[in-house]
Amino acid sequence: MQQNKTILALFADNADAEAMSSCFFHVPEVISVIADRFLKVTLGEIASARIDPGLAVISSALYPGKRPQLVEELRGYFPGLEILVLAPASMPPHSLERFMLDQVRHLIIENRQEKAATGDGDQPLSVAIGNLILKRQWHLGQYVKRGTEIQEFQLSFSEEKEQIIKALEDSIVGDSMEYEMLRQKGALLADEMLENAFYGAPKSDDGMKIFRKGERRQILPDEGIVFRFAFDGETLAMEIKDGWGSLGADMVLEYLAKNSADMGAADDAGGRGLFIIWRFLDHFHVCVNPGKETLIGGHLKKSSQIPPETIHGFHITTTG
Repeated sequence: MQQNKTILALFADNADAEAMSSCFFHVPEVISVIADRFLKVTLGEIASARIDPGLAVISSALYPGKRPQLVEELRGYFPGLEILVLAPASMPPHSLERFMLDQVRHLIIENRQEKAATGDGDQPLSVAIGNLILKRQWHLGQYVKRGTEIQEFQLSFSEEKEQIIKALEDSIVGDSMEYEMLRQKGALLADEMLENAFYGAPKSDDGMKIFRKGERRQILPDEGIVFRFAFDGETLAMEIKDGWGSLGADMVLEYLAKNSADMGAADDAGGRGLFIIWRFLDHFHVCVNPGKETLIGGHLKKSSQIPPETIHGFHITTTG
């Protein structure tokens, strides 16, 4: 099926549009809209012209703070619209509560000073738009330089965790404090990802965990637990896949929102683990095929200045 590649870009005012303009240099088929008092008229005219956008990119200067009902308004005109919020690193959203209520599952934190780029040279927004419009899954090759080796481990026993973490640490070659910090963060993230796949993801039909955290166990072939990572000298990317598919997109967003707002930490290892993984990665992605597969991953830059206590970017998608 052919995808609609038309994109709405919504800004708070002309100054906001100008500040964000560089983010859209390589993005085709964009309709830019200033959300003034004529917004409903403008959206009605777009709908009347039988333009059905596949994606709306919304400035965080507009949503959720200034216009909290915006997503509801947009979906009133375009029911199948995917929503992506774009925020500068200097002013990330204060909370994800509105995101959770509106089921907004895509957030990019744009660091204009670093002009952070993925491995193939595209800006994060361009990559995200391509993935969302074309229904592609995020993968490690989009985070690291082209040609970077991706190491892959098919898990058979829980005891293999230490071997994998050591391989990851050994791949980060360098003596500076930045390299050492990246090794420590990478080891923490790998541990959380593996623990989540071993003990958080396996659930019975009634939603109960099958294995106790920390117990040594064999990984059955149909669990399909695979861990991958790559390091290109600046960016460490990693992901883990399991064959359970026990997470849901709304569940992931709820974990992130409730933990980040300190509304009460999730009381299971999966919730806490996902929150930790999200907060230590510069950018985080989750793709769930319910009952079949979950993929969790992202990337972390050696020179990252994003503190763990701030809200980070994420993409939460479903397939199947």
